[in-house]
This record gives sequence, structure tokens and C-alpha cells, in this order.
Amino acid sequence: MVPLHTKQPAHRYTLQITMTAPVPASIDLHNTFPGGRFKAWIAWSMPALFFLYEFMIRVTPGVIEGNLQEQFHASPGMLGFQMSLYYYAYAPMQLIVGVLLDRFGGRSPMAIAAMICGAGCLLFAVSTGLYGLGGARFLMGFGSAFAYVGTVYIAAIWFPGGRIALLSGVTATLGMLGAVSAEALLGFLLEVVTWSQAFDIFAVSAVVIALLMWILVPKSPDWYLSQVAKAREKHGASLLSGFKCVVRSRQTWLLAFVTAIIYLPIGTFAALWGVRYLEVVMGFSTTNSGPAVSMMFVGLGISGPLIGWLSDRHCYRAIYLKIGTVMGLLCSGGLLLLPSGNDWAVYALLFMLGASSGTVILAFPLAMEHNPSHSRGTAMTFVNFMQMICAGFGQWVVGILLDSASEGGKQVHSVDPGDFRQAFLILPVSLLIGVFLAFFLKDAPRGAVHESAVDSAPLAD
Repeated sequence: MVPLHTKQPAHRYTLQITMTAPVPASIDLHNTFPGGRFKAWIAWSMPALFFLYEFMIRVTPGVIEGNLQEQFHASPGMLGFQMSLYYYAYAPMQLIVGVLLDRFGGRSPMAIAAMICGAGCLLFAVSTGLYGLGGARFLMGFGSAFAYVGTVYIAAIWFPGGRIALLSGVTATLGMLGAVSAEALLGFLLEVVTWSQAFDIFAVSAVVIALLMWILVPKSPDWYLSQVAKAREKHGASLLSGFKCVVRSRQTWLLAFVTAIIYLPIGTFAALWGVRYLEVVMGFSTTNSGPAVSMMFVGLGISGPLIGWLSDRHCYRAIYLKIGTVMGLLCSGGLLLLPSGNDWAVYALLFMLGASSGTVILAFPLAMEHNPSHSRGTAMTFVNFMQMICAGFGQWVVGILLDSASEGGKQVHSVDPGDFRQAFLILPVSLLIGVFLAFFLKDAPRGAVHESAVDSAPLAD
């Protein structure tokens, strides 16, 4: 196999990732796996498993929200704020995660992050008050911040460039599988154990995943370290040199805002308030509301790989993000206007709303393509930062709006359907702004000379 640090292979498949033109059909992109296919899939699968797990613990509060509110005598706003601390840890950590990945590689940071998630689950299980729950969610968010971008980061090293958007979509699908299975898994566990004992199981699972990543994720290869040394000589070796490039990029800022808005329905509706919305507004039973909300994750899980494949094949990114904002606006507006008794229409709209959110997977390859090679890990995490901070803020705002409508701010059951619809106006309003901003999104310049997929991956030691 020809080493990827030589020039000839780089020019061959650079065209695919930089979108200057589709790669000719005669080129077998599978020949560009630097360590072989088996090593590539093993290297990707372990952090991908961590992302599946991370998404499970991210959405579980939405399943037991009623239990938590009753046990801890919490109002919707109080509980919403404590649960949103996950995002307030996750989001700012993105600015640090990118720097750590650029500096230390993927294996050690990812394994440590899984252990931190396990500590958060253990604290959640033993908490006796809201502050303990909030602290536990903060730890979960802190560790989970590494999961998705770390998985894409490792894939960018061991896979050819023409597969990165597809792998981003497949990784997102695993996360959605985690979200969907969390509903069923936690429901099964709650039949035999308490919710706190279920989180003990999640804590042990995190330790197992951390050990698997430490054992099976390979160290950064020598040829890659050689490229890292050259890149640092050219761009500077300081920790903040890549971050400075990212914050100076107008397209990266625009991309961050647009994808944060596209992700908002997942972060607010699907992750926390959707089950209660369907029960109060649409008349769903407790048994049916969970599977209905899961349709959003199913939609995202199906659309993510498909959009990634189409984007890699046709070498376009921005157009799909523009479609995602319009589609999200129509579906969120339709859901708020839909009267109760239209169960199948609710399922369809939630599926389409989730599918529109699937376009966010393109934000990560597009962020890498808009930034120099020494700052692309930081670029990915900066975009993810905006997504998570917006999701956490959205959860909190909905809780505050429901508080203001409830009787004495104590019981969400006293909120009528009109109050819920009014609180969730933030979705179509935000997506309308997203449609406007997405108009200015651009693909990476055509004809520009970029490094190969491996050259353009984030820096690692």
C-alpha cells in the first residue's frame, strides 16, 4: 500500500473531500485506507459505541422526567434547568475538546471522557436533591462532549476523505439508535429495578467502554505524526493557534448558528419536553408518547447516512443545510397547528422533523473544509459548541414559559394545550431565522488546493 504522506494519492482523492469535482469512478477509494480496512473499522467502532452510549444517557431524563418531578417536588423550570446543565457542560467543553484532540489525539481523551460519564451516572443514581442531579448531568455533559467529534476525528485519520460525511451520518445514526433504545431499555429496566439502580448499570457500562477504547483504538501512526510536525512548523505550535483561525472564519460562525437552529427541535422537544407535549396537547397516552417522540430519532438516523452519502457523491454540503431549515420550519409549524386526534399525522411530522435535523451531520465535514488543516478538530467542536448551548438554552426557556403558565409554577399538569403550543413557538421562530441565515452558507471554494483527507484531519500526537 502506498503511504498516504506521499503526494500522488493525495491529489487523487483530494477532489472528493474539497468538492472541486467528483472522484472518477475508476479510482477505488478503499485503497486509500492507511492502516487497512479492519483497523479503520475497529478504530471508528469503539468511539462510535461511546457515542451510542452517550446519547442514551443524554435523553433518559425525558423518559423519567415525571418520576423526577414527583420525587424531588420540582417545577418544570427547576427540573428543566438542572437537566440542561448537561448542555452547559457539553457546549463550552467543545472549545476545549477540539484543542485536546488536536494536541493529544483520540485514544486517551476519549477513554477518560467515558470514565467521567460513568462518574456522572453514579452521582445521578445516589443524588438526594436537585443540586445533585444537576451536578451529575454536568459531569455527563462534560464527558459526552468528546463522543461525536472524537469519533469523526478518528475516522478522518483512518478512512479516506470521500467517506467522512457518510461516516458522520452513520455515527449520528448510532446516536439516534441510542436515543430510541434508551426509551425501551430504560422502560425494561424500570420494571425490575429503580431508576437509580438503572443509572448504576449505566455507570458500569461507561467503565467497560473506556477500557475497550483504551485497548482497541490505535495510537496515531508515525506517518501522521510526521505530517503533524510539518503542520506545526508552518502554522505554529501553540494550543490556541488553531482556535484563532476558526473564530476568524465568517463561514464557520454562520455554519455554527444555522446548525444550532436545525438541531433545536432535537435538543428541546425530543430530548426533554416532547413526551409531555404529546400527552397534554395531542392526547397521547404515556405508553404511546415515548414511541412517537422516538420517530424524530428514527428520522434523523435514516436521513443522516443518506444525506452524508449524497453529499460525498455530489460534492455539495450547503444546499442540504438550506433544505433542512425549510423542512424543519414547515414541520414544526405544522405540529403546533395540528389539532389533537391526528395521531398518524403526528408520527409523520415528527419523523420529518427528525429527518430535517439529520442535515446537521454535514456541519462537521464542512467546518473542516472551511478551515486550515491544523485547526479542523477545533472547527468541528466549535460548531458542536453552538449546537449544544442552543439546545440547553431552549430546554430552559421552554421550562420557564411553562412555569409562567402553570398554577403557582408547581405542576406542569395544570398547563393547558394552548400554553404548551405557545411555549414551543420558539421552534418555528428560530427556524425562520435559520432559513434566512442559511441563504448565506457556502461550500468550500471550488478549485482550491487543499490537503488530502488524512492531511486535513485534526492534529494529534
